[in-house]
Amino acid sequence: MMKQDAIYYDSDIDMSLINDFQIGLIGYGNQGQAQALNLRDNGFNVAIGARKNGQAYQRAKVDGFEVFSLDYIASNCNLICLLLPDEIIKSAYEEHIEPYIGNCHFIFAHGFVVTNNLLRLPDTSDVILVAPTGPGRILRNLFLNGQSLPALIAVANDATTNAFNLALSYGCAIGCAKAGLIKTTFQEETVVDLFCEQAILCGGLPGLIKAGFNTLVSRGYNPILAYISCLKEVKLIADLMFTEGIDGMRQAISTTAKYGSFTTQDVIINENVRYKLNGILESIEKSEFSQNYLNSLATDLKDLQEWLKEEKQLPIVKTGKIVRENLNF
Repeated sequence: MMKQDAIYYDSDIDMSLINDFQIGLIGYGNQGQAQALNLRDNGFNVAIGARKNGQAYQRAKVDGFEVFSLDYIASNCNLICLLLPDEIIKSAYEEHIEPYIGNCHFIFAHGFVVTNNLLRLPDTSDVILVAPTGPGRILRNLFLNGQSLPALIAVANDATTNAFNLALSYGCAIGCAKAGLIKTTFQEETVVDLFCEQAILCGGLPGLIKAGFNTLVSRGYNPILAYISCLKEVKLIADLMFTEGIDGMRQAISTTAKYGSFTTQDVIINENVRYKLNGILESIEKSEFSQNYLNSLATDLKDLQEWLKEEKQLPIVKTGKIVRENLNF
């Protein structure tokens, strides 16, 4: 069980700690935009680093931020938030940040590059993780409605002996401490995040949906009905589990549905599946997945691009387009 003292809230934190820093945010994507806007709304000045006239540059300008080169951010900011995608952060850091940094500290929203030692970060820098537990648009929308999204916080290097408090302060400033800041490690955040992406959220669940759709359609059932039942209705159950937990979801569904899940869950999630799940986790823990991913980046992710191209031609994808064009829900 999680210890209560591993969760920190607004009342536990001195948000003003980051007032002592010039914040530079590099990576004005979904997460970067939300964090920058929340920081500004909480009274902090943020300088945005982006490639001139690129999409991120234009978006930040529209949002009213001063936008500078990455080199400028590295030279003039002493709290640098590196929110670039994993696949480009190494080259951006080595070319535009590392040659210019002075006495500064680093914040990451995901532990992948630090856990895999992809960056030569200075020993004199605090290296911290503040990882909101959801996409930037959700972080921003909740903030605007006076609500909050929890975040994970960790320290990889504590050069100042104050890195953890800095992580708390930044997590509070982007609006996550109202829900709670959960203490973890870079390693744990990386492993859990990758495992859940692969085994459940982006791999396992879509794979099960596709398999269920194909089973129904191959037996002659209406593809549109199969699509609605196997894919669209997932949100209804997911929303119930999000707000009420698994037990609350069970209470909300019919007795027939409860009995059906009781009789089939272990048929689908059997010992072989549990064995495969452990294999996926071990691949991540041993850095086998990371190495395969980095090797694939060297070939421009050709294997991934081919898979995505093939997926676009699947019957479930084509049926989804028909559903979205003809049914208003």
